[in-house]
Amino acid sequence: MSKSQEIALTEHQRCWLEHIRACDASGKSIAAYAADHGLEVKAMYAGKKLLVKKGVLPRTRPSRFVRAQVIDPLAANTWHIQLPNGIAVAFSGSVDAGSLRTVLTTAASIE
Repeated sequence: MSKSQEIALTEHQRCWLEHIRACDASGKSIAAYAADHGLEVKAMYAGKKLLVKKGVLPRTRPSRFVRAQVIDPLAANTWHIQLPNGIAVAFSGSVDAGSLRTVLTTAASIE
C-alpha cells in the first residue's frame, strides 16, 4: 500500500487497518483476535471488507469455482483429482460422497 492510500483513510479506517494487520501477524482467526481485544467480530469483518474494497488490503477469499478437465473419460472407476494447491488425489473403485468430500476438503486445506 502506498502512503497516499494510507493518508486517504480516515482515522477510524486506519485503526481497523492496524487491527487487521495485527490479526494477520498473530496467526489468529478474526473471531479469536476480536475476542482477545474486545472488538465485535462483525465490525472487524466490515472494516476489512471496506479496506479490501478501497484496494488497501488484498482480497483473501479464494475463488469458489475451479475449472475441471476430464483427462481420460474411458478409465472406469479410476479417479485422479488435481487441486489448485498442487495436491493430487487418486483412487480407483467406488467411493461414497461423504468420504470423497472429507478427503477433498482435507487435501484442499493443506498449504
